Amino acid sequence: MMTLYLTRKAGTEPILLSLPATPADIGNAFAELDAICQDPSATEIYKVDSEVRNLSRYICNVNVEDSENLRKLNQLAELLQSMSREDQMKMEGVLDSNSINGMDDILNAVSMVKEYALLEEVTSDRTLGNYLVAHGVIDCPENIKPYLDYVGIGAEFYSDHGGAYTLNGYVVRKTELPPQLQSQKPFRVESRDEMLRLTLRTAHHVDYPLILPADEEYLSSVKKYLCIDEFAETQIRDVRFKTPYIGQMINAMECPSVEEYNEFAETLEAIWQTDGALLTYAAVLDAEHPDTLRRAYELLQDLDNYERIVEGTYEYGQQRLRELLELDHDEIAELEGYMDFERYGQDRMDNDHVIQTEFGLLRRFEPPFPEQSQTQQMKGL
Repeated sequence: MMTLYLTRKAGTEPILLSLPATPADIGNAFAELDAICQDPSATEIYKVDSEVRNLSRYICNVNVEDSENLRKLNQLAELLQSMSREDQMKMEGVLDSNSINGMDDILNAVSMVKEYALLEEVTSDRTLGNYLVAHGVIDCPENIKPYLDYVGIGAEFYSDHGGAYTLNGYVVRKTELPPQLQSQKPFRVESRDEMLRLTLRTAHHVDYPLILPADEEYLSSVKKYLCIDEFAETQIRDVRFKTPYIGQMINAMECPSVEEYNEFAETLEAIWQTDGALLTYAAVLDAEHPDTLRRAYELLQDLDNYERIVEGTYEYGQQRLRELLELDHDEIAELEGYMDFERYGQDRMDNDHVIQTEFGLLRRFEPPFPEQSQTQQMKGL
């Protein structure tokens, strides 16, 4: 998908047109433009939002009043929408490394994406030079490597082979890559959420971003790609979680194995779409202070044993009455005016050993938090 910000008069609020769009959607957008100004020749693309971040530079001058151009823009949006995230990243480099003069050239660039490779995190002559040496394209003894001119090595390769640096990496035609770089990069099913990303470093100082959770087929292909038998042969250089507040607590633990990280990521993925589950888990980590990833994993599996309390003592009092006496909503309503729900809720919180965490109040069902933890209890409610 991409969104065009259309204007017809300087200083007016742009009209948004999200593509691909139906004829009716397009008609409505242009009707709004007509309400601003009746002169179609004044129509301009003010800005473009797209997963292909540099696309705006190439289509802002396209005449959208031309029905054929509009059809091609719609076609482009459909093609981009069907692309994998990696191909969308490569598309940025394909555009920058080719002569683009209009919609036909942009559509032709889409058809060429599969002919290009993306060397992730290679964004300059220096990092390209490092990458070439690390992957054995430049063969030299280990004791010489600190003295190499990595900027010069990268600049010479770039000059000879073309391509383009993007924020995501170096995009270049696959046919321009030397044999050492032409091994097939492992494919991960992209429909799965990325819970965390490990940066693995091999004995040959090659860094690889491993996205988890992952199935055995993908993990096996990564091992083959890195020329290792076990992940224990690599060093985990960096760990990035999709949820930073959980990552901060997990990263403080002793360094687990890749397999343990993957097991944890699979369980985290299972609760990702459950409302409130991640905040409850963050509160559990804050309360329980696990010192190993194995213990954090066990707590994640036992999440049903905890309740994060998001309402006040008044509502908590009503909730506990329903649970303890099996009262329904109407029966609770009949007690209004005859019972101090707020005071009862505070007493029940004390009795249930509810504690305060950085992520809110937390109750543990079985067994309750011990009394010595009551210094954490919320006061003054």
